[in-house]
Amino acid sequence: MELRRCFQGLLTTFIIALFLCVDSGVFGAPLTHQVKLDPLSSPIFHSQDGLQLPKIHIFCDTCNWIVERIQSLMQKNASKNTIAKVLEEICDIFNIEDHYVCDAIVAEFEDEVLYIFAHSALQPSEVCGAVLGSNCGKKYNPFNQKWRIPIPGNKPPVKHIVQPKSGSPLNRILQLSDIHWDAQYTPGLIKECGEPLCCRPPNKKATNPEDGAGIWGELHCDTPYRTVINLMKHLNEISDQFDWVYVTGDLPAHNDWSQTRDDQIEVLVNMTTVIKTYLPGKQIYFSIGNHESAPVNSFPPPFITGKESISWLLNKSAEVWGEWLTDDAIKTLKKGGYYSVNVKPDLRVISLQSNFCYKLNWWLLINSTDPGDMLKWLIDELLDAEKKEEKVHIIGHVPPGSGDCLDTWSKMYHDILWRFESTIVGQFFGHKHSDSFKVFYADEDTNSERPIGVIYLSPSVTPYGGSGMNLGYRMYDIDGTYKGSTRITLDHSTYILNITDANLTNKPKWTLEYSAKDAYNMTSLLPVEWANLVEKFIKEDSLFQKYYHYHFKNISPNDQCTKGCKCGTLNDLTFNKTIDCQQATQEEIFAYMSTQHNC
Repeated sequence: MELRRCFQGLLTTFIIALFLCVDSGVFGAPLTHQVKLDPLSSPIFHSQDGLQLPKIHIFCDTCNWIVERIQSLMQKNASKNTIAKVLEEICDIFNIEDHYVCDAIVAEFEDEVLYIFAHSALQPSEVCGAVLGSNCGKKYNPFNQKWRIPIPGNKPPVKHIVQPKSGSPLNRILQLSDIHWDAQYTPGLIKECGEPLCCRPPNKKATNPEDGAGIWGELHCDTPYRTVINLMKHLNEISDQFDWVYVTGDLPAHNDWSQTRDDQIEVLVNMTTVIKTYLPGKQIYFSIGNHESAPVNSFPPPFITGKESISWLLNKSAEVWGEWLTDDAIKTLKKGGYYSVNVKPDLRVISLQSNFCYKLNWWLLINSTDPGDMLKWLIDELLDAEKKEEKVHIIGHVPPGSGDCLDTWSKMYHDILWRFESTIVGQFFGHKHSDSFKVFYADEDTNSERPIGVIYLSPSVTPYGGSGMNLGYRMYDIDGTYKGSTRITLDHSTYILNITDANLTNKPKWTLEYSAKDAYNMTSLLPVEWANLVEKFIKEDSLFQKYYHYHFKNISPNDQCTKGCKCGTLNDLTFNKTIDCQQATQEEIFAYMSTQHNC
């Protein structure tokens, strides 16, 4: 099972654990239930309302009693070691992961989860409604509190964008995302180990060479150091082909159960140094991914201070990225992980701390209303850019409008995008590992399906994710530096490393996979053209299958995506508009969605 799903069910496991331990080691004899049960797959089935009741019949009244009991124990300062021991036993018995990972998961997360549980204002019925779904009576989702930030000023008329004349100056941007460097990657170790991340100790050396990890990487593993260096040498050789760089988060590997703050700082410093060393003289702008923290996904808002705060990461980030930032940018980076800086006099880059919208950031259970006042700050930045007639690129990690981002936060971001659609001309995110895009449409209240913006989701450097994929990076051609430049994206090109070929030949080659305009026969990359492309995908299946193969960086060019897969994939491409999929049943769509994972 993906470790991501294990983390997603952590609070559920707390509730299940306490339920099963009423007559066990916590309150009496040791736990003796030997039920082979995976509480995050077959016994608990998924729906639009979240996790449904497990087959072991945890009813609402029982759930409420459990939560009341947890709160009572915490109020009485009960030992966290007692609860941790029970959770480790449950993780083992339910086969969530092996014993080594189970113990490490609980140790990694116990402080954070118990702190949040103690400081959230949720009632037992609200916790149970969030975890168990609509079968628990009144459904409440604490992650989706309804809130809105007023946007001052009136929206100026939207001007028709004229494509630049042939021969006009261009700028080129390199985007690197989700590098996930694994310092412990070891060629020859078992590459399919049954743990969340393989090709690393304590896994053993494969007895059959074909079962061992290759020199340059493997589909179920993260990026070896030699592969990162090979990529950087390649980029150094072509550095005259791009002008500046966006690095959109997730530098560390997926060994989330065994990471410390010192580990994450070491990766941050090392990867920043490597990128800077091989790309001397380039302006490099980073955003923070969900894997930068320890524990993973843990990004408390600024009002959380002391040992639980995220200042250890933000202060070091400001230190190692400071040469590319202004004093004001460093100040906001230290405050909340976001910043704004002008890469050109007429082009402002805004880096968002999008973990403030991430559904697996449990700190948002305490308060999810515009954490760190970041969206309010974003509005102020955009008003200033609008006044100065600057264009804006937004970079980040977790993409707004995705299933991983809080609904209310995404809706507020959409409203900001609509208000400033003449100012925001580029949005560059990562996180999903696959190669994709998302079209935002005008608000439903306007009775319009007019596209107002498009987010580009860069392919990951790491091959990790789903069933595995090739490694990749992205280049963007944008309208260049001259008076009156629109700064719009004119084309993008994706480059990949075929990991199978690299391991067979021991000669890694980074090659052009496709360019958007050529592959999809697009006249421009304006939002309306991406919206038209989505409509073509519905009608022209061969074109959609081409996109699907690019989506996973051509790891399985013969695979076909149909029915629920196609419907789910198409709806991932839009925000504020639903694609009606008559060719797929609800069961097929849910089956597809259950295979998707967070990165």
